[in-house]
Parts: sequence; C-alpha cells; structure tokens
Amino acid sequence: MRGGMRLAVIWLAILRVDSVADAQPASSVRLVTRAEAVASALAKSTRHTLARLDSASAFAQWSAARQFDNPSFATSYSGAAPQAHFMLDVPLDWPGRRAPRIAAARALLGAATVRLGLADALLAFDTDITYTRAQALDAQARLLALTAHDADSLVTLVRIRRDAGDASDLDVEIATVAAGQGANLAVAAFASLASALLRLQFLMGISPDWMRITLADSIDWNANSLPAVSQPPVLTGIGQALPVAAATLDVRAAAAQERLERRRRLGSPTITVGVEAINAGGPGGLLPLIGVSLPLPLFNRNRAAIARAQSELQRGRALLGQAELEQQTAVKMAQTEAVAAHTRAARSLRLMAAAERINALSLLAYREGATALVTVLEAQRTSRDARAKSLDDLAAVQIADRLLQLLSLRIPASQ
Repeated sequence: MRGGMRLAVIWLAILRVDSVADAQPASSVRLVTRAEAVASALAKSTRHTLARLDSASAFAQWSAARQFDNPSFATSYSGAAPQAHFMLDVPLDWPGRRAPRIAAARALLGAATVRLGLADALLAFDTDITYTRAQALDAQARLLALTAHDADSLVTLVRIRRDAGDASDLDVEIATVAAGQGANLAVAAFASLASALLRLQFLMGISPDWMRITLADSIDWNANSLPAVSQPPVLTGIGQALPVAAATLDVRAAAAQERLERRRRLGSPTITVGVEAINAGGPGGLLPLIGVSLPLPLFNRNRAAIARAQSELQRGRALLGQAELEQQTAVKMAQTEAVAAHTRAARSLRLMAAAERINALSLLAYREGATALVTVLEAQRTSRDARAKSLDDLAAVQIADRLLQLLSLRIPASQ
C-alpha cells in the first residue's frame, strides 16, 4: 500500500502542470514552439515597445532638426506718425549650423535604430534560452519521475526477496528511503519546470495567473549533432557589432553637437520686414520697413554649452572604448564556452549510455542474487545523475551556440 501511495504522489507531480491546464478552457492551453515563443515576445514585450518609442522619439528629433524656424508677426500702434506698424521677423541660421545639427540628430536616430535591433536581439536570445532551459527541466523532470518509479519497483522486488529469505528488513528500509528521495527529486523537478514555464509566459507577454502553454519542442539527444569543437568558432560578420555600432553613432552625434555649439558662440540673426501706415501729414500709402537683429556676445560666448558638449564627446569616446573591450571579451568567453560545452555534452552522452548499461546489469544481477542492494542503488543514482547532467550539458550547448549567433550580429561600419 505504501508503494502505491508513493507512486500516486509521483504521478500527481508528473501531472501537476497538465492537471492545472485541464482545469482551464481547452482553447487557453496550447503547444508553443520555440519560434512562436520568440515571435510572441517580440510582439508583446515592454522592452521592445520602449526601444521602439525611443527610436520614434529620435526620428522626431531628426525631423525637428531639419525644420526651419517659423517667422513671427508683430504689430504696434503709436501716437506719432507713422502710427501703424506691421512687422515680420524671420530667424536665420548662420552658414554651417544647419549641417551639424542635422548630422547630430541623424546619428542619434541611427543609434536608436541600432539599439532597437539590439533590444530585439537580446529579447529573442533571452526567450530562446528560457525555452531551452524549460526543455531541459521538462526532460529532467520526466526522467526523475521514471527513475522514482523504477526505485519504487525496486522496493517491491526487495520485499519479495525478503519474504523469500534472500534479503533483510534493513534492505527494505534502505530501498524505501532511496525511493522516497527519488520521489522528492521528481516533485522538485516539476516545480522547477512550472517556474520555467511561467518565466517563459512572462517573456511572451502572457498572464501568469495559470499555466497557459506547454512545450512543443524537445531536446535533441542525437550525439551526431554535437561534434566536439577543437578550435574556438570564428565569428565572420562584416562590420561592427551592435553595441559597438550604437556607441560609434553616439560619438558621431556628440562630435556633431560639439561642432554645433562652437558655431553658436554668436546667436542667430533675425531679418525684420514690414510696412508702416497712417502717416498723418506725411507721404500716404504703405511705407516699407526692413531691419536686421544681431545678438551681441557681450555676456557669454556659449562656453557652458560648449563645455557640456565636450564632456559628452569625451564620455561617448570612453563608452565606445568600453563597448569594444566588452565585445571582444564576450566573444572570447563565448568561443571558449562553446568549445567546452560541445566537449562536455559529447562526453556526457557517452557516460550516460555507459551508466544506463551499468544500471540495467546491476538490477539483473540483483534479481539473480549475484550482487548486493547497495550496488543497485548506487548504479541507479549514477544513472540518474548522468542523465540529468547530460541534459544540462545539451542545454548548455544550445545556449552557447545561440550566444555566438547573438555576438555575430553585425551592421556595416558605414551606417
């Protein structure tokens, strides 16, 4: 009876996610592929929305930089002739100001566009590796549940041998403890799987009030798809990496802004055109009026704005150097990890196959009375750990490969 109760607990843990799903409308639970998860995240994520809004703001600033200032109309009336005055003030740019202003805004727009692409790439990467980890946890949970089931079957076998006089009560207690530990591991594994699925739902923009998705894809156990890598993979993208490209455009915008502030030492002039009327005692009709307004740099020569622009330029150059160093370091670390992950995964698959053979042989030997119970329990533990480790290593291979793909994203340096 105790074995049946334990098995019921294990399978309740196995069906935990599915039972929650069964309590919901059938239309609300669906199988989700990796591609669907990434597409949903890109369509609904707040990160994508914020990056898109930053890009839209930069586009608006670029449009504003290309505009010409509106003229202003003024009218006045005086007691002296001519009494009526109508004036139109037209602000002008000094030569050489418009180009750097537009260049700065264009560079900021380019940086915002690159960051939008980078935000989408990072979001896709985060969703992809979350899906991979959920795959590994799903496979581990099911393997641990099957292992716990095998351990429960072993308890039954030990009891049969004890009743036949070939085992002791101590053997039964040892097998029972091992089966209980296996059941706890299975329950914990399914709890971790539920957390991973909720994390995936969050990235996809799906409410976490209940489990709405299940995984459609599974981990590839094919050892032929995991060749050992003897040399670090080489990234062959042309141009600049996305973080470096964004930092480069920031420096370009800061340089243009610094150039613009230097040319603003003298304020913008204004041309005034208009007419005067009601000239009692003087010539009749409309009298033309024209004038020029020129700011005088008596109290400041825009030094504060120039100093601020210079500091922003220096800051941008420092951030560019940091981005280049971080990119080089990330690439080297990712290449090293990819080599190690492929090597570990290939070895783990071989060790898993060997551990499963040992487990099967030890159980057969125990059935025939040729080995002790402790040998069977150790073989089961080794097989369980080897299978769980191989799943971790397979997930690490996929994550390392995805990271290399992320770091290989490039845009032409001329943009």
